[in-house]
Amino acid sequence: MNEAKSLSNSSYGAILSIPGLLLMLAWVLIPFTYVIYLSFLRYDNISPVVFSGFDNYAKVFTDYDFLAIVLRTFAFSMGSTGFTLITSIILALCLNRMIRGSSFFRSLVVMPWAVPLILSGFLWSWMFHPSFGPISDLLMKFGIRDEALNIYKNPISSMIGVIIADAWRRIPFLTIVSLAAFQGILQELYDASEVDGADSINTFFYITLPLARRPILVGTLIMFMFSFRTIDVIYSMTPGGGVGKCTYVLGAYLFDHIYEVLDFGKAAAISVILIFFTFMIGSAFIYNTLKKE
Repeated sequence: MNEAKSLSNSSYGAILSIPGLLLMLAWVLIPFTYVIYLSFLRYDNISPVVFSGFDNYAKVFTDYDFLAIVLRTFAFSMGSTGFTLITSIILALCLNRMIRGSSFFRSLVVMPWAVPLILSGFLWSWMFHPSFGPISDLLMKFGIRDEALNIYKNPISSMIGVIIADAWRRIPFLTIVSLAAFQGILQELYDASEVDGADSINTFFYITLPLARRPILVGTLIMFMFSFRTIDVIYSMTPGGGVGKCTYVLGAYLFDHIYEVLDFGKAAAISVILIFFTFMIGSAFIYNTLKKE
């Protein structure tokens, strides 16, 4: 009896969770604290390493290209996440209504998730290639275009290309999350709406979407945070940011300061700023979700 009581005691459970909690805090806080520490140092592999206060942050914020890079990063992340969300919901709705062959098509949808992002970029770079890519070839064969499609000549089309490539890799995850949320809705609700004469559109907007909103929002948040810091697809499709640095985002800005400029202090400051943006985005999503509960 006493053993069962101790096992059900919340304090006992909290004590058991302490080792895992300490390990998690050490895994996250130690590197994060070190990055913050580096961001206050002049660590450029030229001068002696000394404390420089907020000089690195001042260099980042006064950089002529910084604002454009931030806006470009938000445009890329919002485009990738929006495309991922819309496509994932459509695929999840189709899979949810599918009876025959549903297992096969679910496995098919998940397959892109197994492809590394860097390979996804190389794959889509080949598909968009103006000379031997299948997309340009099909557009000309069907008479949609008279000449080869070259997305890399135009800043807008270059951004759209990397957004599609990034979203293609992320769609499977959000599709599975959305499908699980849809399948958790009671069938009785749909039966009642059918009796009341509701059509498919009203059923989706007043039953399916509101009841599945929370897991879809969480999945969308994860996808937005991942796309906000990614550089894999961008570097494999548009090295250096493409024409006019039209796809040069914060992740690429950070990457160049680590491996090209070798200014680790400024790179650490960029990392902290990137973490801050990600934290603010996550907080906004979480607040919006909890507020509507």
